[in-house]
Amino acid sequence: MKFADKAIPALVLLLTINLFNYIDRYILSSTIAGIESDLLQNAPAGSKKTWLGLLATCFMVSFMVFAPVFGWLALKIKRWHMIGFAILFWSLASGLSGVSGSMAQWNAKTFGNQVPWVYALIGSYGFLVLTRCMVGIGEAAYGPTAPTILSDHFPEKSRGWIMSIFYAAIPVGSALGYTFGGIAGWPNAFYWVIPPGLLLGLACFFMKEPQVGQKDEVKADTPSMPVSYLIRTPSYIFNCLGMIASTFAIGGIAYWFPYYVSVFRQAGTEKEAGTWMGLIIVSAGLLATLLGGMAGDYFKKYHSGSYFLVSGISMLVGFPLFLSVIYAPFPLAWFLIFLACFCLFFNTGPTNAILLNVAPPKLRTVSFAINIFMIHAFGDAISPWVIGGIADAFPVKQMQVVNGMAQEVHIGNLDAGFYAVSGMVLLSGLLWIAGAPFLEKDTRRASGTVNA
Repeated sequence: MKFADKAIPALVLLLTINLFNYIDRYILSSTIAGIESDLLQNAPAGSKKTWLGLLATCFMVSFMVFAPVFGWLALKIKRWHMIGFAILFWSLASGLSGVSGSMAQWNAKTFGNQVPWVYALIGSYGFLVLTRCMVGIGEAAYGPTAPTILSDHFPEKSRGWIMSIFYAAIPVGSALGYTFGGIAGWPNAFYWVIPPGLLLGLACFFMKEPQVGQKDEVKADTPSMPVSYLIRTPSYIFNCLGMIASTFAIGGIAYWFPYYVSVFRQAGTEKEAGTWMGLIIVSAGLLATLLGGMAGDYFKKYHSGSYFLVSGISMLVGFPLFLSVIYAPFPLAWFLIFLACFCLFFNTGPTNAILLNVAPPKLRTVSFAINIFMIHAFGDAISPWVIGGIADAFPVKQMQVVNGMAQEVHIGNLDAGFYAVSGMVLLSGLLWIAGAPFLEKDTRRASGTVNA
């Protein structure tokens, strides 16, 4: 397949940026124990998991709030320049996340209980929250803009494959974030993402801005539909609801699992848990993403709602697999986690294809924009916090070594939090299966084959 000279460099650069985007997001998950030790020493024992979960929530809230703002700005200024500034900003903000931990450790060694207020502020949980919000702002400028640049470099017939390559960075970057966060540890992991981020950000300023719509082949008689068209499309509603439930589950699992394995289940160190989780996500996630799209296309000749069916069935299979992880001993649980992650990533291609197919061409950007806001607002922006809150609400007794002695302590019950996650896995599967009967008609309406 032949593309313009500047298309492949743009894809490579944006793919690499997206990779580091997810590395940065998931470093946090492999450093939770260190954050709890350094920044939440004085927090009430029954609230620590809630505060740790809130770190993910504040990131996603800033991401959601500012994404529409930068989406509008992308129409006014050069998109490559905006992406460049965004990467520079979030890379430096990630470094500041590490500063909060280094300062807290230095304060404890140097000042004891008499820490000057400026040093205490920088080495505080509140400062870490601020820096994670700053990272969210930077990623908000990148997230909605990058796909539009790719759409202006590649023709419509190749965009499905190009987008699958672009979004393959999600499982790979998440896995590398887990692994690197576990190896480098808290707070050093946050410093190591600065140099590559600065280089990638500067590279954006040397890229040529493509003409908007230069690769589109829009028919002159394509009807223009109001945004309310999407609300009147059953397939779109069922798909969004299913993706919200799925994102809630994946976001909650991804955030808490290294901590769950190392601290709650005591099945290894946080470094080991992060490394294993990274290997599982990169292998299961990549394999499932590719096979899910292939399965949706293959079974379409047998059932018009195949995109919904393969997505829903995979989640129904994943539901008991994830439940079994809670009861299975390690290392058997790692095998079950692999199977569960495979099922949870299997829907990536088919569900995004539905978003495209049931929206008229001129509403596809809006279709994705609404979906992105919804899945984050009601999905992974709140699930880490919800799981942490449930864990704190149902504490359990556990034997731990404190000051060299085994003691019985109360600890947040993350098993209880994961029961809520498993329920959302089941719900997403049921919602997607419920949408299958509507897909063929909604796809034809969007293409103008039948009246809207």
